[in-house]
Amino acid sequence: PYRFNFARTATVLGCPVTASLQAIFGDDWITEIRSLYLLGAGKNEDQMLNDVWHALFSFNDEGRLRSWACEKLQLTDEQAKAFAAIKLPQDYAALSLNAIGKILVYLRCGYRYDEAVFLANLRAALPKEVYADESRRHEIEQDIASLLLDYKRNPYNKFDSKEHRIADYFSDHGLDASRLIRLYHPSKIETYPDAQPKANGILQLGSPRTATIRNPMAMRALFRLRNLINTLLREGRIDRDTKIRIEFARGLNDANRRKAIEQYQREREVENRKYAEEIHSQYAAETGREIKPSDDEVLKYRLWEEQQHVCPYTGRQIRISDFVGSAPDFDIEHTLPQARGGDDSQMNKTLCENRFNRETKRAKLPAELSNHVEIMERIESFGWREKMESLQKQIEAQVRRSKSAAIKSEKDDAIQRRHYLQMQLDYWRGKYERFTMAEIPEGFSNRQGVDIGIIGKYARLYLKMVFDRIYTVKGSTTAAFRKMWGLQEEYARKERTNHVHHCIDAITIACIGRREYDRWAQYVADEERYGYGESGKPRFEKPWPTFTEDVKAAADELLVAHHTPDNMAKQTRRKLRVRGRIKLNADGEPIYQQGDTARCRLHQDTFYGAIKQDGEIRYVIRKSLAQLQPTDIDKIIDDAVRDRVREAIDEVGFKTAMNPDEYTIWMNREKGIPIRKVRIFTPSVKHPIALKKQRDLSAKEYKRDYHVVNEGNYCTVIYEGQDKKGKTKRTFELVSNLEAAQYFKASADREARPDLVPQTDTNGFPLKCILKTGTMVLFYENTPAELYECTRKELVKRLYKVTAMAAEGRVQFLFHQEARDQKTLTSLYGAGTSQFCQSNPSPKLRLSVSNFNMLVEGYDFELTVTGEIKFKDDRPC
Repeated sequence: PYRFNFARTATVLGCPVTASLQAIFGDDWITEIRSLYLLGAGKNEDQMLNDVWHALFSFNDEGRLRSWACEKLQLTDEQAKAFAAIKLPQDYAALSLNAIGKILVYLRCGYRYDEAVFLANLRAALPKEVYADESRRHEIEQDIASLLLDYKRNPYNKFDSKEHRIADYFSDHGLDASRLIRLYHPSKIETYPDAQPKANGILQLGSPRTATIRNPMAMRALFRLRNLINTLLREGRIDRDTKIRIEFARGLNDANRRKAIEQYQREREVENRKYAEEIHSQYAAETGREIKPSDDEVLKYRLWEEQQHVCPYTGRQIRISDFVGSAPDFDIEHTLPQARGGDDSQMNKTLCENRFNRETKRAKLPAELSNHVEIMERIESFGWREKMESLQKQIEAQVRRSKSAAIKSEKDDAIQRRHYLQMQLDYWRGKYERFTMAEIPEGFSNRQGVDIGIIGKYARLYLKMVFDRIYTVKGSTTAAFRKMWGLQEEYARKERTNHVHHCIDAITIACIGRREYDRWAQYVADEERYGYGESGKPRFEKPWPTFTEDVKAAADELLVAHHTPDNMAKQTRRKLRVRGRIKLNADGEPIYQQGDTARCRLHQDTFYGAIKQDGEIRYVIRKSLAQLQPTDIDKIIDDAVRDRVREAIDEVGFKTAMNPDEYTIWMNREKGIPIRKVRIFTPSVKHPIALKKQRDLSAKEYKRDYHVVNEGNYCTVIYEGQDKKGKTKRTFELVSNLEAAQYFKASADREARPDLVPQTDTNGFPLKCILKTGTMVLFYENTPAELYECTRKELVKRLYKVTAMAAEGRVQFLFHQEARDQKTLTSLYGAGTSQFCQSNPSPKLRLSVSNFNMLVEGYDFELTVTGEIKFKDDRPC
């Protein structure tokens, strides 16, 4: 129990204490520290635990912590020094140490976590005389735990909840239910208080920031939600009594699926314990050394078994000592590289030879490797395809079984088994298909699905600050009603090429109520009878007669408000901590540290060299042979090296010649000098950035810098004025991310450079506007005045967003409703249309400065969060 006590506390706090103590005291650290501590202090185990945690958190000086460890734990100087070096991460605990201590008491007794949380503060909720009666207190604890275990929400009682049932229990047993507010609640720890009205009496949502949310995407979504909801509240469009419906992910689990997931996870835990024992015994038998496997090594063992002890990329046999222990030859690699959108799930991982992963595969897909055919032959030999086929047949059998089941328990058992098998099938199919993909499909990663689930969960809790009636809707339910109401063809895939589909979903969700759910159940039954030929095709009544037409017409008047925050000017500022404790100044206020922070990538990662050839400076890059493509051979700089490489290719072929494990290209065989890397020209690199000076300066000026390619541009500055003939002329200046970061950093000299860009150009033209990625613009064809007379439908055709800025001054714009990815758009429209046309607006524009006939957000108009355009009052006549 004490090992569990420490481990559970460390898990809740997110602290690496267990590993640190094990490193100090050895594998049996808990027995060692317990005996030492109890011998010297004469305290019980709970006091030991609290004292150790208190010391680690409270002593901000390593000397004091070291002295305490020597005195209280009776450690040697070396052990005390290691103990004092334990570092605890800050701001990751969702529970206080006091709450953890109360919860652990019940966890140690075998209660589930949610039960333990409810019971943890029972002492504060019960009268003193009742809590002091041990038998009665124990009876109450068991009753509440049973109530929580058997709890199933009554769908016909919207007030039914675990809290209400515990309150009823208190009332039935003569206890004061008003004291239940003192109980902890698993879902309300570190959550939001009720909103309070402002001075004008209007309720407004407060900050969504809470220590329990560590997902940056979810936090950003909640802040945007606050902006929208507060705007609607201020404008009086909604109030506390407004019904709020939140669409949850399609994967919202029912009871049968939850049980299947529980079974799946339980079996994985049993397997992990078995694998850990196997690693311990097999590693000792192979090396003669004992080892306690880490979680990563257990995962490696699982992958090792899945691959039948063979590397799928090189075909090399893998021994257990090759991936367990220090400096392993094989490590975990991502089949679809994370840098290209691959996820970190287990199905995207394999055990791969380190050298091949680092030198050959790198950021490539398996299908892009020269030995892909051999890789697929090995994958086939692993039997993954046979497992998929077997699982598919088993799933079909469970589907037939569930349909023919006579009683509910038998039907539920078949459904649970189907879900369990489907999870296995999804795993093996995902693992197999990743080796066959020629490209990563748009939206393939499951990370967004995880983000959506987190956002929905916390949005519901957050909106409860204001609204009393909040309901959730499954994504699958929304899809079913879209089809029944004619918003989507029955078997057509949901159209995601246009952001309007979010609006259509929102309208659909708003129209789904209790009446619609009841009619839906009848519709499904009627549709089943229609399938059997027992009745006519059923029809589902729409919310109003012209519902479908009205919703589809919304696209003609929908202005999509894009939010692209500019964080470049923000600088880090954090409280100064020493061993976890905030340092205070003489006035007792926290001391803050100021930093210089770049909020984006400033340049690409590759360093380029410079050479002079025929009087021209050209830029080169060094590559290993395994990284070369056939088109790179002619770009090799050294003539002699290029000839040797060509000879090798002519002799054994490109694939074999570029594989150093199969073939060696010799520069000088007699002296044993092989060719491993070559320098090649990079014609696309014309004007790189001189990032910094080399450590060892060359005698040649052009070789003294590290050269890199610009990663992106921060903004395009537009100047506009009249030439001598009275014609409107525009010029531009481009500011790269690197230049912007140097300007905005806190240590920059503001007196030497008060503005990011000059207020006038060399011609004396004044600054007109600054375009950044995400800036919205309204195009006109002749004069700006035509925009002020446009209807909403006409404005919809003229609204675009800045997406990219090129060195020659061309700017790329995207239609505000466009939702397709850049790869698809490029294949259809190339770089973009070079001229705006109001009668036939292109999804993608690429315009030069002379064609910037447009009004700019922030200068000429504002686009509100509710999708309204508000022109500035100083508009021209």
